[in-house]
Amino acid sequence: MTEIFADILGLVAQHHRIALATIVASKGSVPRLPGSRMAVLPDGSTRATIGGGKFEDLVRQDALELLRSNGKPLLREYAFVPEGPGSFGAVCGGVATVFLEVLGRKRPLVIAGAGHCGKALARVAAATGYDVVVVDDRNDLLDPREFPEGAQLVTVKPDYSDIPIPGPEAAVATITRGHLCDGLVLRALRGVPLFYLGMIGSKAKKLALFKQLREEGFTDEELARVHSPIGLEIGAETPEEIAISILAELIAIERRREPMPA
Repeated sequence: MTEIFADILGLVAQHHRIALATIVASKGSVPRLPGSRMAVLPDGSTRATIGGGKFEDLVRQDALELLRSNGKPLLREYAFVPEGPGSFGAVCGGVATVFLEVLGRKRPLVIAGAGHCGKALARVAAATGYDVVVVDDRNDLLDPREFPEGAQLVTVKPDYSDIPIPGPEAAVATITRGHLCDGLVLRALRGVPLFYLGMIGSKAKKLALFKQLREEGFTDEELARVHSPIGLEIGAETPEEIAISILAELIAIERRREPMPA
């Protein structure tokens, strides 16, 4: 019953978030005893088993929906009877109570730009559970006293060529001091799979920069993954409001579970 525990840390490290289904109670005839567990990965595949068959597939689907919605832990009963609440056509006659939960680690958020908006975004992102990394070529702006505790501050080269390359579960917000630097970030992250990639700026700035990138060989597909102007349209003006709009967009995407294409 404990065969999955050795794999959980590795699965979370690899997939960022997984769902865990545990049989916590049972009555009558059921495939496996309380304590049996199954992990459900974001692609719908599973590790270990809670009994197989239609029962396990229903639990897998429920766990996958919980994972996609980032929902709260829940208890659900599955009745091994032909009909009635929680039934799925089985005839064993038992009832299994399953605890479904999401396990995961903080999503990394790389903030390119340590100006006013970068500082504000770092604060609200840390408060909402992101693992914050702030990068800038201006070392004097990376004062730990101006960022939330635990934020990783990284000084990069002026061309951003040594920006830390995040994993596919990471979000990146490029809010540097101008479109030239933002373009450097996009070039450095070209082809890097990301959960989210956003760029601050007006629609005019976006058009000008994207025109230049297309001339350099960027495809429409590569540019389409960039959320720009960054954040939800809420009429944000101050750095704090802009930070909230960015976090609102990130949360909306997180809840819908729509990862960025490579």
